[in-house]
Amino acid sequence: MNSMIVWMTALTISICATILSAATGTAKLHLCVTALVTLAIAIVAVQSDRQIGGPAVRSERAASTARFTALGWIWGGIAIFVTYNFILRNWPEWWQFSIGLLTVGGLSLMLAMVFERDAKAEREDESLLKISRLLNVLQIIGMLAAAVGLVADHKFTFGMSTVRPDWAANNILFFGAIAIACIGVHALAADSRREQASKA
Repeated sequence: MNSMIVWMTALTISICATILSAATGTAKLHLCVTALVTLAIAIVAVQSDRQIGGPAVRSERAASTARFTALGWIWGGIAIFVTYNFILRNWPEWWQFSIGLLTVGGLSLMLAMVFERDAKAEREDESLLKISRLLNVLQIIGMLAAAVGLVADHKFTFGMSTVRPDWAANNILFFGAIAIACIGVHALAADSRREQASKA
C-alpha cells in the first residue's frame, strides 16, 4: 500500500509540474522541469529498490522496477494528453504518442502486479523473471535509441526553440526515455551484483 501511495503521489506531482511549465510557453523552463521530474522518478525508483528485503526478494524487486517504469510511461502519456488536448492544442499527432505511452505503462503496471502477487506468496517464477530481464534489456536499448534519435533528428533542441509544435512532447519523450533507461540499468546492475555475491 505504501509503495502505491508513493507511486500515485509522484505521478500527480510530476504531471502537474510538467503541465504548468508547458502552459508558460517557455521551452527552457519546461525542459528544466521535465528533467527534474524524471530525475526524481529515477531516484525514487532506485531508493525504493534498495529498501526491499524479505522473502521472495527478486519478485519484489522486479515488481518495484516494473512499477516505476510504468510511472515513467504513464506520466509521459498523461502529460502529453493534457498538454496538447487542453493547453497547446497545436500538434494533431499527440494522441498517437499518448495512447502508445499509456498502453505500455498499463502493461508494465500489470507486470508489476503479477510480481507483487508472487512476492506476497513468497515465491519466485524463474521463467517470468528471465522474461522480465529480457524485456528490461530491450527497453533500455529502445529508450537510448529513442533519445539519440530525437537529438539526431533535431526534434529535441535542449530548450532552444518552441517553433516545432511538438517541442513540449519531445522534452517529455527525451527525458522520459532517459529515466526509464536509468531505472532499467540500475535493476540489471543490482541483479548482477546480487548474483555475484551469491556465488562468492
